[in-house]
Amino acid sequence: MEEYLVECWNCAATYNAVDTVLCNHFEPTTVCPFCLKCFCGVKDDFRNRFWRECPQCLHERRKLLLSHRNSRLGEMLLRAGKITPDALSEAVEKQAFMRKPLGEILVMMDALTVEELSLFLADQKVVERIDLSSLKLDHHLVKRLGAAYCVVHHMIPIELYRFADGEILRFAVQSVDQIPAIKRSRVVRDFVLIPYLALPEEFKPFFQEIVALAHENKK
Repeated sequence: MEEYLVECWNCAATYNAVDTVLCNHFEPTTVCPFCLKCFCGVKDDFRNRFWRECPQCLHERRKLLLSHRNSRLGEMLLRAGKITPDALSEAVEKQAFMRKPLGEILVMMDALTVEELSLFLADQKVVERIDLSSLKLDHHLVKRLGAAYCVVHHMIPIELYRFADGEILRFAVQSVDQIPAIKRSRVVRDFVLIPYLALPEEFKPFFQEIVALAHENKK
């Protein structure tokens, strides 16, 4: 059996990292089985050494977890009997190259309806972060929602997916506190909503672009 012994930065216990679980943070790391602390907050030197020296199996597990961004959704759907393990495995494989949220892929596979996705997304407590560095603002989508609406709610529309039985709107905000008001608004009530958190420095230029569009519409 493969072994990779490390010393926990928090409690100093030695454990086999191959046998431990990975945390659910944006950049996951292993969790100490004794104090239940991950090492996401420690110095870069420790993290870099860990991933440089660890066995390949840990890299593969981390890669799978990073691609499987909605693992909690998958677990809930399995427990509720809404999807099969084979469907989940296929969706995770597709996610690795499609780079879309798990729920959207399951809908595309006809393994889940938009209504079912909406119900289970409402039960999820974690909002994932998103990298906006390669995003190009969709002016048509902003126009459909209303540039002024996006400014008021401090949101950036990312994509709108259309299916036979509904539409999925992906959008970014800077704080989870903004999400409830968006969900209550009439403008988006017919969409399945998938929110993301964006870093301020990535959010700002897109928001400024939307503000400019809102000013143009007033002329």
